[in-house]
Amino acid sequence: MVKFREHFRDLSGWKESGLHLGTTSNEAVKLYDIALDQLVYYYNHPIHGGLFSTLLKMREADPDFLSGELLIVSLKLFVTDNPEGRREFDRLCVRFPIEEQHPWHQAHMRAAMCLYKEDLKGAVETYADISRKWPGDLHGFNLGYILGLVTGMSRYMRDIPLSVISHYNKPHNPHYGLIHGKLCFGYAEMGEYDEAEKAGRKALEIFPLDSWALHAMAHTYENMVAPEKVVSVIEEFEPYWTRGVNFTHHIHWHKAGAHVQLGQHDTALGIYDAEIIGQARGGDSFPLSDASSLLMRITADGVGTGGREKELVPLWSEHKTAFTSLFYDGHIAFTSALAGDVEGVGELARNMEGYIGNTARSGWNKDATEQFGPDLVAGCQEMARGDYEKAASALARSVPEMVKVIHGSKAQKSVFSVLLAHCAVVSGSGVEEAMDHLEWVRRDNKAGALAPLQQRLWNKLSNHHHDKK
Repeated sequence: MVKFREHFRDLSGWKESGLHLGTTSNEAVKLYDIALDQLVYYYNHPIHGGLFSTLLKMREADPDFLSGELLIVSLKLFVTDNPEGRREFDRLCVRFPIEEQHPWHQAHMRAAMCLYKEDLKGAVETYADISRKWPGDLHGFNLGYILGLVTGMSRYMRDIPLSVISHYNKPHNPHYGLIHGKLCFGYAEMGEYDEAEKAGRKALEIFPLDSWALHAMAHTYENMVAPEKVVSVIEEFEPYWTRGVNFTHHIHWHKAGAHVQLGQHDTALGIYDAEIIGQARGGDSFPLSDASSLLMRITADGVGTGGREKELVPLWSEHKTAFTSLFYDGHIAFTSALAGDVEGVGELARNMEGYIGNTARSGWNKDATEQFGPDLVAGCQEMARGDYEKAASALARSVPEMVKVIHGSKAQKSVFSVLLAHCAVVSGSGVEEAMDHLEWVRRDNKAGALAPLQQRLWNKLSNHHHDKK
């Protein structure tokens, strides 16, 4: 039976990595290895109890282990505007003056400073440089890779794995298949579907428990407009990705979304009830966005959700002041709109105005929010009021350019294209703008086609267009 790793690297085992770890503690570096393995494979170690529990044990083994301390603080700073992470980084810089550290540690400290300042694009570029210089560094590799997704700078999801692949392409390397799974997603986001499929299949052949590789294959087939293949590959590897992986809700979301594309809405809602809403009730933005996005797509397809969106509105409430991602703020807005919560969208709009005016906050997300957020939220507020004509007008001023720059994969961000088209279909207004945007979506996809739901919306918009002539 395929298992997650049971043996982890001590000081001698780390020598091949070429990294200056900066500790003499075998226990600390083993726990560092366990933490990194959990980070890149999205599982909880059965003995050490999850990523942050492992990191605390690592700190106990050697409180002065700078590589470990940098991993801890960077993960905290990854959640932008995190006061605890900022304080911890301030203390770290006092304890370990940057000019006295190894060049690898200096580079990580510069990357963490970018996160501290909410300069996510600067962080991506710094981590990409770390991967080129120190390819055995999974910490820098994974944060740079995920930040490529978070910032919409998708080329880094391909280019960072390509920059390190020769280091890992050795059967004895414990992460031999991992890089291929990461590369699969990067290729898929860049429209290089043949390469994506080959890389994903190789990763799963080497290590079927690589849930990211399976998830990347789902993205590949979704981008290729092949929802039946999304369902098929997820079901093929179900014995593996359901074994203790901590983002199974998102794989279920992909499967449910494929059923929506196939017009199988009852099946999609069944998956929502059984697998998605439970995770969303925990209140984290990621599973909440999956839940909201699925209901938005079903609604746009002209099918009722039974009022399920009303449960999500209070779950999103604690995120209305965070402003870490316009992607998530957009989900808050349209979820409230689906529920008819006019005041809830209004509260988000007022908070957003404060965020835009707050000179203490800066960075990539603030720039995107200032440019696109007010119209996005205004459109959702009009939708909540039932004025779909005004909603379509406001959304047409934000969505077409916004989806090119915000957080998320093509599959995730497509919900905003669906939102715009839905409002235009319901109102019969803004039809040409919505059709122009969907035509851009079609051209942007190297498969040269719209997803079935988008195509159905296009057909309805086209009928409106012809009726006006």
